[in-house]
Amino acid sequence: MKVGVAFGISELANPKAFEKKASEFLMKLANEFEIEGGVFVSSKSETREVDFKDVDVIVLYPLTGGTENALKEFAYYRKPVILFGDPFNNSIAAAIELREYFRDRLIPATLVKSFDELKAAILGYDDMGEILSKFLNLRLGLIGRTSIWLINEKFELPYVHISLKKFYEYYESTTEAEGWKAIEEIIAKAKEIKEPQREDLVRAGRIYVALKKIIEDYKLDGFAIGCFEMLNKLKATPCLALAMLNAEGIPAACEGELNSLLGMIIVRKFFDKPAFMGNIADYGENHIILAHCTAPLISDYILRSHFESGKGVGVAVSLPKGKASLLKIRGRKAVVAGVEVLEQEKSEHRCRTQMKLKIEEAKDFIDGTLGNHHLLVYVDSEELADLLSELGFEVILY
Repeated sequence: MKVGVAFGISELANPKAFEKKASEFLMKLANEFEIEGGVFVSSKSETREVDFKDVDVIVLYPLTGGTENALKEFAYYRKPVILFGDPFNNSIAAAIELREYFRDRLIPATLVKSFDELKAAILGYDDMGEILSKFLNLRLGLIGRTSIWLINEKFELPYVHISLKKFYEYYESTTEAEGWKAIEEIIAKAKEIKEPQREDLVRAGRIYVALKKIIEDYKLDGFAIGCFEMLNKLKATPCLALAMLNAEGIPAACEGELNSLLGMIIVRKFFDKPAFMGNIADYGENHIILAHCTAPLISDYILRSHFESGKGVGVAVSLPKGKASLLKIRGRKAVVAGVEVLEQEKSEHRCRTQMKLKIEEAKDFIDGTLGNHHLLVYVDSEELADLLSELGFEVILY
């Protein structure tokens, strides 16, 4: 196992005073593991001289306080981090501050203060290597911007930003024939087509083709798209395209919400299941109604217009009944609840796909959750909560 090591030292401190301590630390660690680095850093510019892209875990030892701004730069590598602190020179204080910085970015981070703890932490991350690699190396995309009404959206993970202008270039490069061909089978399998006309369906198909090309060109594991801005320019929404992509195994979130996208990708990567991203439309003593205009096409569906605008192509999917989970992620926190999918609702005053879910003490869940959008996933709630905990989330399980 290859371990990257960096020592933090304040620009006010004398490096020579810490050379013996650092040398002894490195020699002891090198007896057990392959070491990379081992340098002193005091500034952001010095961290750029260290390359940890091939290490399995990074050990950061703040020898003094005042080293946080330099050492936090190693978040760039998205590797598990172990903070080694000792009782002198504000070392532990700096390590605690750094640990929270990494955890806020969903990088597993552990604080230790003895060599035995350090060795155990390294081996522990080695055991989790496959799980953590699948999570830490995700390549997320945001097309356009996050919808302005998502006022609780906070996202610290790296992602690829693609402008709507670039998306429109991809869209314009598609043809009507390509758009129609992309959705012919979808049209044939629909139980009914209500509002959409042929030109609406063609535009929806062209959006799908454009998004597929973007995914391939930018090598994305999944993406979120700011969809409402398209209404004026294209007179269309990507609801149908997202429904198709999620059914195919490509996580795709609407309204530009990256937290929902992250949840979708985790469920797909680790359980190979799609997710329905929905609004909480209503709730009672023991039920919640989840609604949105896009949902994975994994069962019977009707093609409708987008609810709020009456434009484009939305979907009313009758999702399968049975045991499932609700998931809400915001930052490093996650809420998980076990639910039972009861039936499809059909109100004309809600988004097109509407599912009634049985949940114990729904009001308590509503009081404790982290915002509006939730993911309905056909995964056991305890298994999902355990995985999220392993990945570094603070999980509340209902």
